[in-house]
Amino acid sequence: MRLSSKHFIALVALTFYCAIPACAQQRSSAAKGINSLNAPVPTPLLNGKRAFISYELGDVTAFPNAYSGGPERAYNEFYAQMKAWGRYQLVMDPSDADLVFAVRFVDSPGLPLPQIRVGISDAKSHVELWGFVEQIDPKFFKKHRDASFSDSVQTLVGDVTALVAPAAPSPTGAATTGTAQPSDQGR
Repeated sequence: MRLSSKHFIALVALTFYCAIPACAQQRSSAAKGINSLNAPVPTPLLNGKRAFISYELGDVTAFPNAYSGGPERAYNEFYAQMKAWGRYQLVMDPSDADLVFAVRFVDSPGLPLPQIRVGISDAKSHVELWGFVEQIDPKFFKKHRDASFSDSVQTLVGDVTALVAPAAPSPTGAATTGTAQPSDQGR
């Protein structure tokens, strides 16, 4: 059976469309075992009490067409979920913080999928301590992309939870099973 070029193009497009969800399966970096060798977690992450969450301007062209809200959406959702978790006292001035969480939405042409990135630094020394990246699953309908966006933010907060409070309840109520060990305390 010989396919016409029209049918061939449709078949290639269908194959590509079906392959996107397979390569875009979202798993948290903690669930992937990024810290599976029990590398020590920096002490400031474990001992920090106060956190400042900063908004880093990311790619603004995806709003409001691809996602609802504005470019500060990742910051707003991350802030709300960190506040709900309650592990850190959120402060409004970085000079009052022990840690700074920098939140950024990235959707540049060189990336296969949009991402939300969180970098964590020591507020006093300005040393980068840790970072997380979660991809946003590219859904066809905007309402599903919006849900995927929010799921990615929730996963990021779960990653932080697994890192600093292994086997503690996450903001969603489920227990996380991070492998991070406070092995560098007292060193």
